Amino acid sequence: MIRYVLAFLAVTHLYLYLKLRSGFGVGWWGLIYVVWGVVSAILPFASRMGYLGTGRPPEILFGLAFTWIALVGMACVGFFFMDAASLAAWLLDALAGTNFKPRFFAPRKCVPVTLLLLFAAALYSYYEAWDVKRVDIVLETSKLPEEIDRLRLAHLTDIHLGGLYTPARFRRVMDIVRSAEPDILVLTGDVVDGDMSFWEEETKLLASHGAKYGAFAVTGNHEFYVGIDKTVDFMRRARVVLLRDAVVDVAGIAIIGLDDSARMGRGTSETLPSGLNFSEDRFVLLLKHRPQVIEGTEGKFDLQLSGHTHDGQIWPFRYAARLANKHVQGLSHKGPSAVYVSNGAGFWGPPLRFLAPPEVTVIDLVRR
Repeated sequence: MIRYVLAFLAVTHLYLYLKLRSGFGVGWWGLIYVVWGVVSAILPFASRMGYLGTGRPPEILFGLAFTWIALVGMACVGFFFMDAASLAAWLLDALAGTNFKPRFFAPRKCVPVTLLLLFAAALYSYYEAWDVKRVDIVLETSKLPEEIDRLRLAHLTDIHLGGLYTPARFRRVMDIVRSAEPDILVLTGDVVDGDMSFWEEETKLLASHGAKYGAFAVTGNHEFYVGIDKTVDFMRRARVVLLRDAVVDVAGIAIIGLDDSARMGRGTSETLPSGLNFSEDRFVLLLKHRPQVIEGTEGKFDLQLSGHTHDGQIWPFRYAARLANKHVQGLSHKGPSAVYVSNGAGFWGPPLRFLAPPEVTVIDLVRR
């Protein structure tokens, strides 16, 4: 896997270097570009494997390295479209006998323009990653307890606390949660992406959720990358109940929480906890990080909440995410069961999101 990642980084960096050289010629910048490209490829592996120590500094270096890698990827996409437009202009030249292409697509003209557009896209991506949206959904059900006409859920996922995700960003997320006055807060994995023993302010912010019946979470793949013991400790300090293949009865509904398939020894097989015997008139909420519906479970739950995909985080990677996952973003149905996949409230790696805005989902279960 690592060799494929390194090969991808090598190809994108080489392509961008050739485009920059066509626009600016050969100069001292090339050596700096190559050195920083190598460093940005090494830093993520070194920081996550503990070679740089623990705490904020290596997490920040990890985020900076991936910010550069994301910008290189965005630049490659921009130049790819510029090359496609140049090819189209060349074909028009050939068919019409005009001289359109040399005037508009000379490298020393189109390369600076493409970089200027990239700069604008990067600024917008940074703003979009900051501008967390509240998404409201209303689901009717006949399975609420008699004394409850409406049950409000706040759904958070894929925050990725750590790295470049600052307390100010998380404060904005938790302000939305508290203003919604939820009955239950649920978190569907990848809440942490670093050693949270160093991040006290974020712990206190999560603990201030204010949910009437409490907060419940499941693991994502990054909770296991960080270390499950560290994750358990963080959730305890943040007043969040971590459900690991477990079921709890909260406010008259059943909440099932499944461990992510990244758990050692679990492989890719996932099943619902054995011994489930819910009556047909009780609402069943399934918390599962990855947005796949387990084979044969349709109808055994009423609503599954998931994350994981970020909707690609940076366009056009959403199309890759949608190829890999049947349920990617928004509300869909699998038989009688509803599935909602959130974009996530944070970001992984670079503090950038492009055409995949972060969200806090507020779901009202109302009596039919």
